[in-house]
Amino acid sequence: MTYIPKNKIQTNLYTSGKQFTYVENMPTWQNKPFYIGYYHKLYNGKFYSGKTPNDINIKELIQINEDPSGEDFNYEKPQTPSTPYAPLIPTPQDYQNGEFIRYFVCRLNQPLFIEINKDTFDKYKQKNPAVSWKLYKPFSLFWVLTGDINQVAQTNKKVTEFTETKENVLGLSIYLKEDWTQYYKTNP
Repeated sequence: MTYIPKNKIQTNLYTSGKQFTYVENMPTWQNKPFYIGYYHKLYNGKFYSGKTPNDINIKELIQINEDPSGEDFNYEKPQTPSTPYAPLIPTPQDYQNGEFIRYFVCRLNQPLFIEINKDTFDKYKQKNPAVSWKLYKPFSLFWVLTGDINQVAQTNKKVTEFTETKENVLGLSIYLKEDWTQYYKTNP
């Protein structure tokens, strides 16, 4: 393991559950056990099992109790984002154009995505202190709405895969449930 100065690590932390699970449990976190025990936190915001990085068989953990709105996030009951985080829905003008832009935030240390509106996206991009921008990465996604259904599906899939790689937001396809024709209309 790479050397990390002691002042960059918080060691000997303890959780009694419902705060973490193993990264390997994602994205199929349902019916997976919560992590209970000692853990440590690195300077980059990542969490690992064990009191220190020198412990044997450490595994990366993900925090599962927080979303950008500051409310507790419960993996057992998926949350509907509150109004400021409500995603955009295509307008008649978007359908006329045949495309629109979707906006998201992704938690930095786990594949947790929330679709947001443009105003909230702009606040994250500006690093507005009123939002929890330190924990989330904002990104946008071009989305095709009209045309040949097979072409629309293929284009949206390729754009999503490209965005996952470019923005390092793996798991976006799963979050979108691989529904490449979401919002599709044959005749706008």
